[in-house]
Amino acid sequence: MRILAVADVHGSARAAKMIRAHLANYKPDVFVAAGDLTNFGPVMYAEELLHGLAVPTLAVPGNCDPPEILKTFDRLAVNLHARRTVTAEHTFVGIGGANPTPFGTPFELSEPDIENTLRQVMEPRSILVSHAPPNGYVDVVHSGAHVGSTAIRTVIEEFEPRLVLCGHIHEGRGIAHHGRTTIVNVGPAMEGHSALVEINGDVRVDLM
Repeated sequence: MRILAVADVHGSARAAKMIRAHLANYKPDVFVAAGDLTNFGPVMYAEELLHGLAVPTLAVPGNCDPPEILKTFDRLAVNLHARRTVTAEHTFVGIGGANPTPFGTPFELSEPDIENTLRQVMEPRSILVSHAPPNGYVDVVHSGAHVGSTAIRTVIEEFEPRLVLCGHIHEGRGIAHHGRTTIVNVGPAMEGHSALVEINGDVRVDLM
């Protein structure tokens, strides 16, 4: 299975053009949007970005997306937030928003809420799509602090997903491993970043 993953589009026209070019060039089996498609809205941008894509698409909101974006995701049948689904013969689980930030952004969840929500849908060795990274992995900001979600890390340690696709921390772009789990912060699409993931027994990641 081939996955094209992006995050942190933030309403960028450049990112939208890049996404459509990558979909045409790489022909993934699944397209994953890991949050912050908009920059505090409008939700119409997300609809324009995701409507009519000729590939199965899964999306979670980011902390900078207004909560009403979930209605758009539902209408487009791409909503993975707090849900589990089988796509391209693989199980995907999603959690959007982010653990609390200093900025009071629109879609923040407490750590207990994140953990409780994930536990209701999580499945061992699945593919986890989360906007926020797990604490301690691909989550370092310029100050050097780790600001990822402790709840997501707890769930990863218990359920050992095969793959985690996330974003949120722009400067955290990269690949990390925890046990049998590959964790990928795909980087901000608004700056031209994305990731191509191949799962064929093992997991191979190309940060583009």
